[in-house]
Amino acid sequence: MRHILLVFILLLSVKTNAANPPILSSEATISLLTCSPGEELYSLFGHSAMRVTDPQKNIDVVFNYGTFSFNDDFYYNFAMGRLNYSLSVSSMKGFVRTYENEERGIIEQVLNLDSASKQKVFNYLDWNNETANREYLYDFFYDNCSSRLRDVLEMSIGTDRIVFADLQEEDKPSFRQIIDEYLIYHPWGDFGIDLGLGLPCDKVPNSYEYMFLPYKLMEAFEAAQIDGQPLVKEENTLLETDGLTYSSSLFDPIPLFWMLFGLIAVLSAYGYRKRRLYRAIDVVFFLLIGPVGALVFFLWFITDHTGTVNNFNMLWAWPTHLLAIPFLFLTKPRKIYWNAYGIVLTLTLVAAPFLPQMLHYAVVPLILSGIVRAFVNTKIEH
Repeated sequence: MRHILLVFILLLSVKTNAANPPILSSEATISLLTCSPGEELYSLFGHSAMRVTDPQKNIDVVFNYGTFSFNDDFYYNFAMGRLNYSLSVSSMKGFVRTYENEERGIIEQVLNLDSASKQKVFNYLDWNNETANREYLYDFFYDNCSSRLRDVLEMSIGTDRIVFADLQEEDKPSFRQIIDEYLIYHPWGDFGIDLGLGLPCDKVPNSYEYMFLPYKLMEAFEAAQIDGQPLVKEENTLLETDGLTYSSSLFDPIPLFWMLFGLIAVLSAYGYRKRRLYRAIDVVFFLLIGPVGALVFFLWFITDHTGTVNNFNMLWAWPTHLLAIPFLFLTKPRKIYWNAYGIVLTLTLVAAPFLPQMLHYAVVPLILSGIVRAFVNTKIEH
């Protein structure tokens, strides 16, 4: 009986210790870490994490909400918009070493918190790191590594004590325009993301939603107040960075597609004079545009992504092109299809500046190419 009681007490002690993190000393600090963008597409927007350090307790750890695992279902869940991210904890040394190896910078903002608030934040992070609590459904705009850290402060300290300033710019950029600022070094990534994102991304975020990107969160913390005092006590640059560099290329989407348009226009004009269609041009064009339309359709109607619905790129990228290729060799169906497509393309081009969704500039030569081919196909009989 004594042995059973001893085991019960030990188990209760372990459970209690696991549920209660260490009490931080007066030397403890809580910091926001903002990491500069990397060269890979997934890292172009930077990263945010929260550091807890206490020299007296030998604590110096980083809480990171940007962790995911490459399991068997990763690519399926990613494509379907059902990817779970999780909170992870690492040593500060290991965290810095990772970004040092990637030649990325780290800026630390030490938060102006009293001892009780520091403990509340630490307790919340520790609770959130429990196995049952650490996973969350990732959303690029509304629930990510940056927005979670804003929520940590509000959930642990209280929304009544923290006041975030309105940092919206005068021209009030949309979500799409804000992320475009980070994609200037990755033109194909910019083009692909613009194709996939629909009308929700042209919404102008409010001051709260504005914190969805790491550097925007850093700006918000810098301007925020807690109990009438600045939220950030001091700022330190832990790792310097030279920033990303980029050299333009003729194979970037805009120049490449204009060259493609020029080629199609010249061949079409020559064929029109000779009364020849050159159907190979149309087959290649449909094989180029059709999969784009199929992807837009898939992201809009099949997946759970919140930012890919109501996508106006469907106006020019028809998924039906893949099914319509056989009709290119039948005079009447070909003319009907091209006539409808040409009308829609012309209206899209004229209305583009007034559409609620901003279309990427690289789609203009693609639309013009389609208009040229529509004209030729409706004018030539065979």
